[in-house]
Amino acid sequence: MNPAKIEEILKPVLIGWIVIIAAAWLFGRLCKRIGQPLAVGEITAGLLLGPSFVGLLMPGVVETIFPDEIKGPLALLAKLGLLLMLFQVGMEFDFSHLREKSRVVLSSSAMGILAPLAGGLAIAPWLHATFAPDLPKFGFVLFICIALAISALPIMGRILLEMKLERTALGATAIGAAAIDDAIGWIFLGIATAIVKQGDSFSWLPFLGQVCLIVLYFLLLLKVIGPFLIRVWRKQCEANQTETFTSGYLALLFCALFASSVITSKLGIFAIFGAFALGVALHSEPSLVKAWRERFAEFVIVCLVPIFFTNTGLNTKIGSFDSTVAWLGCALVSGVAILGKLGGCTLGARWAGASWREGLSIGALMNTRALMGLIAINVGKDLGLLNDKLFTMFIIMCLLTTATTGPMLRAWLPSDLKKLVPR
Repeated sequence: MNPAKIEEILKPVLIGWIVIIAAAWLFGRLCKRIGQPLAVGEITAGLLLGPSFVGLLMPGVVETIFPDEIKGPLALLAKLGLLLMLFQVGMEFDFSHLREKSRVVLSSSAMGILAPLAGGLAIAPWLHATFAPDLPKFGFVLFICIALAISALPIMGRILLEMKLERTALGATAIGAAAIDDAIGWIFLGIATAIVKQGDSFSWLPFLGQVCLIVLYFLLLLKVIGPFLIRVWRKQCEANQTETFTSGYLALLFCALFASSVITSKLGIFAIFGAFALGVALHSEPSLVKAWRERFAEFVIVCLVPIFFTNTGLNTKIGSFDSTVAWLGCALVSGVAILGKLGGCTLGARWAGASWREGLSIGALMNTRALMGLIAINVGKDLGLLNDKLFTMFIIMCLLTTATTGPMLRAWLPSDLKKLVPR
């Protein structure tokens, strides 16, 4: 591509980016004032800017600000933002609490998968018959179960960071349970993708080999790559008498981050898991975590991550709900999603010995779907398993489950943790 063509595309990309940053910041702060996560405001901004609202009142405005040729560059920027965000989420959490809370983690994650799967099996046949009888039924039912069972690990992390709960036992327990649920969810999503794409030619043996390679790579990160990067960090801090990044170490860290993302993508799971896993491998070095947070956290949260949420809102068409039955389906999807995840995780935590307040708090955190749910939903649409109507139903479910997380968490937090939460 010649420089003139690049310049021609760059201008509308920058204009769209300006609008996204400004709208996400404004609506994020408005939502934060009423106790909502910033992500809720960012998704809301995308919905308002998209075809469901501004597109209905002023159709030409959306096409002018977000023409088709900039959707690819904006999606790439959004993906880079997700990589950096997941890397920080992995670094920020103190997993030392997990050993003493392992029963609660395992029980919450198990029920957080089983209860939504049961709900999905119950409603998917009706959704298929009513809204998508022309879609392949088996793949459709499998995908509905996955979309209901998944949690939003990075958004949960972001909520915990905003509420100053990231280094508490409750925060580590919830993030551990969500990590297990998301890993299982992505495995199921991988199976569903393979089945839908390959049909009768799908083979289990190569898939199981793929899973073994993923496990081996994660062990390599935890036992070799992470400790190596920490040793190099300590040496550079000692040599320079300061706990800040040198250009050499920063180059090494970004190469490791992007390489880890490429490897997990090649292994058949999303690149963002490579970023998260590398962050986990480095979480035991507080000075490195602090240096990253001070240098990059605000840029990622303000400039990059909102692009993903806004893009999703731009692709959501609430106007496709043209009947009472469609709104009924939307309410059913959201109700089953909340009942399955919130109820299942709460009961799982209680059975493992947690108090009701702890169980409800874990359930509220696990109930948020925003980022990972949106990714799964977009995969489903790309596979041809969701039409516009169903896509919008699940987007609304993700927004609703994320919007209810903050208020429920503030209401149910144990009293010793409420004092940590900023007012």
